[in-house]
Amino acid sequence: MSMSAAPAGPPIPERFRKVVEAVDSGDIEGLNALVAADPGLLRDRAEWGDGYFRRPYLLWFVAENPIRNGTLPANIAAVTGAILDAAKRNSVPTLLEQLDYALGLVCSGRVPRECGVQRDLIDTLLNAGARPDGAVLPALAHREVAAVERLLKR
Repeated sequence: MSMSAAPAGPPIPERFRKVVEAVDSGDIEGLNALVAADPGLLRDRAEWGDGYFRRPYLLWFVAENPIRNGTLPANIAAVTGAILDAAKRNSVPTLLEQLDYALGLVCSGRVPRECGVQRDLIDTLLNAGARPDGAVLPALAHREVAAVERLLKR
């Protein structure tokens, strides 16, 4: 996992664009409406991205890793909770995989830390069932000491 900017290339596919914009802006109401209209957004992968962020799930966008905007909304943990609640209501079969990878992205990215939301995101993902073991090494590799400390404490 890297902390570099998202690769140049095509925009996020239209089907995912609006829901990712809702995540980026902290629009929980808009997110819930879009997911209610198309629950597949919770389980399908966007045909977009590169490297470690190739074909991302919606949940992975909460980490802002790779960096696309350089910021996260103050309510990103609540946005994440809304995605997780919807995923549980819709019995998303890949939820644990999505949780574990999202946790690694949050713990290895600088934007969550710089925006003061890393701890809340870590707690939200762990409370939903993410396993901390796989996130420790990426966090250490990117010198995200506060993330490692939080993982160890939890």
